[in-house]
Amino acid sequence: MSERARAHHGLRGLAEQLGPVAAGLVVLGLGSFAFLSIAGRALGPVDFAPVATLWVLFNAAALAFFQPIEQELGRTTAHRVAHGLGARPVLIRCLLVGVGVLAALALVVLLLRQKISVEAFDGRTALASLLLLGLLGLLAEHVLRGLFSGNERFGRYGWQLACDGILRTVLPGVVVLASMATSTSLSAALVVAPLLAAGLTAGRVPQLARPGPPIAWRELLPALGTLTAAGILSQLIVNAAPVAAQVLSTPEEADRAGVFIAALVMTRIPLFFFGAVQATFLPTLARLNAVGDRHGFLRQTWLVLALAGGAGGAFVVGLAAIGPWVLRLLYGPDFASDRAVLVVLGLGAAGYMVAQALAQALIALRAYRAPLYAWAAGSAVFFATLAVPLSLEARVSMALLCGSAVATAVMGLLLRSVLRVTTPGTHRPAD
Repeated sequence: MSERARAHHGLRGLAEQLGPVAAGLVVLGLGSFAFLSIAGRALGPVDFAPVATLWVLFNAAALAFFQPIEQELGRTTAHRVAHGLGARPVLIRCLLVGVGVLAALALVVLLLRQKISVEAFDGRTALASLLLLGLLGLLAEHVLRGLFSGNERFGRYGWQLACDGILRTVLPGVVVLASMATSTSLSAALVVAPLLAAGLTAGRVPQLARPGPPIAWRELLPALGTLTAAGILSQLIVNAAPVAAQVLSTPEEADRAGVFIAALVMTRIPLFFFGAVQATFLPTLARLNAVGDRHGFLRQTWLVLALAGGAGGAFVVGLAAIGPWVLRLLYGPDFASDRAVLVVLGLGAAGYMVAQALAQALIALRAYRAPLYAWAAGSAVFFATLAVPLSLEARVSMALLCGSAVATAVMGLLLRSVLRVTTPGTHRPAD
């Protein structure tokens, strides 16, 4: 097969896998921003800020604590399927880990409920309890997604995403139409959606997790622990920004903080759609690694990096052209932001996407510590930049950009180093 034919085959295969997941993510993305738009228009900038902060924490907790479970379950399932082995032992142990993580998070939230309510939710204590309810649904969703992706059931993966997105639009819409729109009622509509979506799309789980050889805790826990630590640090870069805006703002800056948080959330749009790439990319690389296809591994990696970089660049151009107008369209006339701030936020989001793509390649090679080191470096730069005496918007937007840029650079260097000493198809010990 010629190089051009291989590239065409790789692109077509990626498109076939991405299709249903991308469609589901379009619905989820539209649903998420419909929720934010409904909440912003119903509540105004001041009351909207704690709801937007809950939305950010809600998604950050999923990506930091439950996406690693999805990643390792999907990677291990894909590897086992490639060798004709069942993944039920992996599913059971990942579920046990997930329940343990959920219990630990619940304990932290309950112990620090008052502080969290004051610092993050402007004194609205009900939102801390709602956060816990939402985490249960997110755990169920991510475990199912790991099974779906590992078994190449991308249609079911996309259907779950679409259900979640539809519910995130319908439920808050019902709340507003019933004239019951408060920060608490709209937050409740948000956190119930994943729980319902998981229940509607679970199907017959045993068919996706056949009995197979056991997996030792020592093989699973170090990988999950490292991935979780890396996930937490990655979320500090992209999701600590809105929380920092809420915490660092003075009472006189309440309106500005609400508008800036809305701008931050809007510039995360590419991250939603990049989830389609991420969902299919890691299992695909795991299968290529399992069968020793180095050329296919590298081709797929470069293809996704080009896709992430191109999509991020196009989004930044769009922000420069019509960003302020779109922000007002989404949230209302009170939400006016500077074009330069939106561009900087968009560049930070684009860099973050490229870093995430590099991280998936490293995880597929079982180089778990490399993403951890890269996100740690990016997080350190993020918080160092927050200390620079600039305006609220400039501090937080530059922190996001600098943190993402450093994480991307370190991730790229580490992937290059790992590929020099690793041949896909060999059983590389996890690090």
